[in-house]
Amino acid sequence: VPTATPVPTSTPGPTATPVLTPEPSATPSPAPSDGIGDIDIRNLTDHDVKLRVTDATGKVVTVKSGNPGDGMSVRWFDVDVENIDATTLRVTWVGLPRDEVVQLGVSAVDGGYRLRFVQAAPPANSDATGFDRIVEIAFGEPVRAEDVRATIQESLDTQD
Repeated sequence: VPTATPVPTSTPGPTATPVLTPEPSATPSPAPSDGIGDIDIRNLTDHDVKLRVTDATGKVVTVKSGNPGDGMSVRWFDVDVENIDATTLRVTWVGLPRDEVVQLGVSAVDGGYRLRFVQAAPPANSDATGFDRIVEIAFGEPVRAEDVRATIQESLDTQD
């Protein structure tokens, strides 16, 4: 007589609880910032030059690159500021022919504005040729070029 072979039975184990990842309900808002961001600066030597603008005044509306000429129209460490119209300035300075990120801080000073550029300069006693860098800065209110103090320094750890 054949005997029945017992069939093993399994007992169900604990079931895994699914972990749900919540979907974001909206696009996250950007972190608070006083920066305008990086602006590509056109230059005669076709280098990758960016201007990283920080506006502490909240008055800068736009910053865009101007069209540089060939060579240097100002001397090293000089900045030419002129009005294009009642709210827009054209700012010209000189930089080395190389890829670079130049910093520009805009702040209020003595009823006007301060433009502080931070960028590398040529070595002392060199005959390095620089090339114009030009930006047009539009403000949300009238601005006069003569009320703007513009400086260039090689690092943030110095006072001008």
